[in-house]
Amino acid sequence: MEKSVFITGATVNTGLGIAEKFAKEGYNLFLGSRNAENAEKTAKELSEKYGVYAKGYGMKIFDEENTKEIFTDIKNSGYSVDTLVLNAANLGIRQQFFDVSIDDFMNVINTNIGWNFMLSREAAIQMKENGGGSIVFVNSNTAYRAIPDRIAYSAS
Repeated sequence: MEKSVFITGATVNTGLGIAEKFAKEGYNLFLGSRNAENAEKTAKELSEKYGVYAKGYGMKIFDEENTKEIFTDIKNSGYSVDTLVLNAANLGIRQQFFDVSIDDFMNVINTNIGWNFMLSREAAIQMKENGGGSIVFVNSNTAYRAIPDRIAYSAS
């Protein structure tokens, strides 16, 4: 049986490396990025390089309808997500405790917690229908130590 993986932040750095590893293992790829063009380009390149099905999605952060549309599209394409890798994050750079606005703080929280919840729930629905799957949260060293001026990122 073919396996499929959905990876957020999949067009550069760690996310791209994760996508390549899954492609080498023969997984079909669904690649999420904040930039649709980059996601589609990376999907095409990995599909050609590894001979797997790959599709890229431009993702709207903390948008429940967009999240549902993506997973519906995957299902309507004849695939199902077996593995979800949550790699993307809002790093909340230069957010100082005494100066950060609540909107900026909540943007990080909504991205790193709320959006990942939405993605996990939609993937889990497909996994439940298929008898199981895996959800992987890529963590940061911030889980073990706080980083100055990254208050919301440390909290999330």
